[in-house]
Amino acid sequence: MDETFDKKFFAKRLKEIRKGKKLTQDEVCDKSNIDISNYSKIETGKILPSLNSFYKIVKGLDVDANEFFEFNHLQEENLLDERIRKIYHNYSLKEKQLLYKLMRSIEDYR
Repeated sequence: MDETFDKKFFAKRLKEIRKGKKLTQDEVCDKSNIDISNYSKIETGKILPSLNSFYKIVKGLDVDANEFFEFNHLQEENLLDERIRKIYHNYSLKEKQLLYKLMRSIEDYR
């Protein structure tokens, strides 16, 4: 596995943590005393937070800082998505229609 830091995974993980706590971006900003425009750029992966902003976000979300770097599952999800796209690309129209029906059934079940 590639050990380089990916700010997009950091951003996805931040959003995942925020949503897990059922907070809006505005609520996180209020709790963290951070500007919403900066926070939005962080959560969309456009920028990385400064160390000070990161500290404020950790405190505002009341989580351990290490949680932000636990994104192996996101890497695995991206790999799975890519594999599914490759398989789907080779399907005939009939197979795609069948897959669609199956996915709709799953969606209705949820």
